[in-house]
Order: sequence, then C-alpha cells, then structure tokens
Amino acid sequence: MDKVEKLPSSIKTIWRIHAVLEYVIFALIMGGVSFFRLVIPNAATGYFNIIFYTINVIGFIALIGSFFFVNYLWTFWTYYIDERQVELHKGYFFRKQVIIPIARVQNVTLKQGPILRSKDLQKIVIVTASGMSEIDGIMSEQADQLKETIMELAQEAKNDI
Repeated sequence: MDKVEKLPSSIKTIWRIHAVLEYVIFALIMGGVSFFRLVIPNAATGYFNIIFYTINVIGFIALIGSFFFVNYLWTFWTYYIDERQVELHKGYFFRKQVIIPIARVQNVTLKQGPILRSKDLQKIVIVTASGMSEIDGIMSEQADQLKETIMELAQEAKNDI
C-alpha cells in the first residue's frame, strides 16, 4: 500500500448511529435525574428546572453538531501503511497523527459489533507494547487483507532486526 487511504463512506452512518445512541443514553440519565424534582423543596425547583433544561438543550445541540461534523470528520480520517510504518490521521478541531513503526506491532485484531456488521465493516486494532490504535471501520474483505499485510510486514521487520 503506497497511498493514503480514506475510510469507506458508510462509516459516516455508523458515526451518526453512535451519536444517536449516546444521546439516548444521555436522555435516559436525564430522565432519571428528573425524578429528583419530586424530592427537592419547592423553593429550589425553579433553579433545578433552569439547570435541567439548560443541560438538556446543550445535549441536544451536541447531537445536532455531531451530525453536521460527521462529513468533516470523515474528510480528515485517513491512514497509510507501508513497509516501515502505519500512519493514522484524524481529528477536525484538534488534529492527531499517530505513527506506529511496523517493527513495534505486536498484534492486529479485528472487531465487529452489530452496528458495524450491518454495514459489513470491521474495526482494526493495532497493538504495540506502549498501547493500541484503531482504524474505525474498514470493509471486511479489506480489513482481513490489511491485518495479514501488517502482520507479515511486522514479522519481516522483526526478522531484519
């Protein structure tokens, strides 16, 4: 692989579903917090309502914002693999570039939950001694191919040392 690759565009749907699920969990927690209104004194109810509704509005704005930023995020999420390294580029406000030397790769794992499976995507987890990095979603056939390629390159690099 000698060129910078982008994630498949179907990952945008996965990111949107993830944002909705996060908001649903947030709404359930806020629904549970709303029961505190029943036990607080009437004098504090006004302050509680202001804070409660402000947090709900901020959560909803965050959901809408994440929907708008999905395309922008996808534009900047790229990866590059060659015989020396794996490079990951991501982020839209705060850009992050991760370079993993092939010789340091210990393991490559493929993950696929039900949401990724619905779009035939897999997450690639690259493990080194110092941590792990992920490629969010690659088509399943390509993910298997990348896993084999990275592990072969890592084995060759370790044999050269």
